[in-house]
Amino acid sequence: MNESRTLATWLSALQFKDIPAPVLETARCFILDNLGCQVAGAKLPWSQTYYNVTRNTRSGSHSTVAYFGDKFSPDDAAFINSAFNHANETDSTHLRASVHPGGIAVPAALALGEYAQANGGRFLAAVVAAHEVQIRIALACAPHLIQRGHHPPVAIGPFGAAAAGVILMNFDAAKALNALAIAGSHSAGLVEYVNSGGSAKRIHSAIPTAAGVRAALFAEAGITGPASILEGEKGFCKVFAGQYDLAQITDGLGTNYHLHEVALKVHSTNHLMHAAYDALDIVRDREPFSIDQVKQITVYTPSERILHHVGTVVEPKDVLAAQFSLAFSIAMRLHHGGRGVKGGNGFWDYPNVNLNDPALLATAHKVKCAVGKEGEGSREERGIGIMVETTDGRRMREVVDYCKGMPQNPMSLDEVKEKFLSLVEPVLPPGRPRQIMDAIDNIESVTNMADFAQLLVVPPELRKPVYQ
Repeated sequence: MNESRTLATWLSALQFKDIPAPVLETARCFILDNLGCQVAGAKLPWSQTYYNVTRNTRSGSHSTVAYFGDKFSPDDAAFINSAFNHANETDSTHLRASVHPGGIAVPAALALGEYAQANGGRFLAAVVAAHEVQIRIALACAPHLIQRGHHPPVAIGPFGAAAAGVILMNFDAAKALNALAIAGSHSAGLVEYVNSGGSAKRIHSAIPTAAGVRAALFAEAGITGPASILEGEKGFCKVFAGQYDLAQITDGLGTNYHLHEVALKVHSTNHLMHAAYDALDIVRDREPFSIDQVKQITVYTPSERILHHVGTVVEPKDVLAAQFSLAFSIAMRLHHGGRGVKGGNGFWDYPNVNLNDPALLATAHKVKCAVGKEGEGSREERGIGIMVETTDGRRMREVVDYCKGMPQNPMSLDEVKEKFLSLVEPVLPPGRPRQIMDAIDNIESVTNMADFAQLLVVPPELRKPVYQ
């Protein structure tokens, strides 16, 4: 017991110098990746709706909104930047825990870092801490949390954003515990969007990010909360998950960093689909075929849960549904013809796709999804098997256990930078992407995060009409 207090005590004592160098280097990659998502995400129509509502109804002057440059209150700026970050299914994920920790950690740390006038080293430590807290709590509750209908990023996220505040505002153990305790009262989120759609899922990182930032600000002001928020009889784990393993929260705390288990996304869709793209690329490179030669493509998922999550929609009615449709996304990739990050399932592909394109829909109807039997798909939760049958009688099979971007098949630094540039070059002024990459490489030398935040701002006269 006392997991909440143990976590708070660790957070209050954590310093930049205590974090192993490999963890810091991984965090740099995640910061670059998530900032790319933020800048690109600002251009999407649903993102601009959230931005306009906040700009027209709220006030503040502490923290910067990416791309637009407005100064909002820390919680509002964190909300908007997180909404941008998660705007198009491109941000990092921890598959076993079913969370998107970077889309909460980075916007929260950026907003509170600017508010607290923190330096770059403290910002980097806050990003690490926010990842660690989210993943540990999520693992303690997995898979029961999502099986009960709670979307883990919204439920877990407030704790992570609050953890960033603990580091950036230099809380002692008592204030750290209150920040976590207040954050727990903000936990929410449902996965009904899988069944009946809607665009609210786009803010399932923004809601908890703002909540956790607000929890840290309340704790700074002296508000208190229940000290057993995680492990209590009516605490988070029991109420939200029902079944849980509290040891996951504290085992190896400070020595075993779960940050290394986070996957980066090569493609802008639900991560459970990515291995299918990799398998398709391998088959096409090994034995080429044309779209007209496709008789049927069968994608074998390793479980009914995954099949239900991404394998049921064939004719998506909106962009989000397309990003959760294996059939339609495979069709997009086939018709595009590319590979890797430029293979047709990227950030800018989905907002611009014609969902009613008869050629795409015809190909999508040739894609069948099923739960694989022995030898048809991977035994791993994250793996996918694929079978391509052609009109000339060929049957081509491939299984991918770990898609590109998983810790077991990681993106290289050059690949992370390639993805970052693919996100921001259509948006930022020439030369700015390199400035951001250089600044992250040397984040410890930044004396005030407000200076760094300005690199994410594009003056009105330089803004490009990429997508309206």
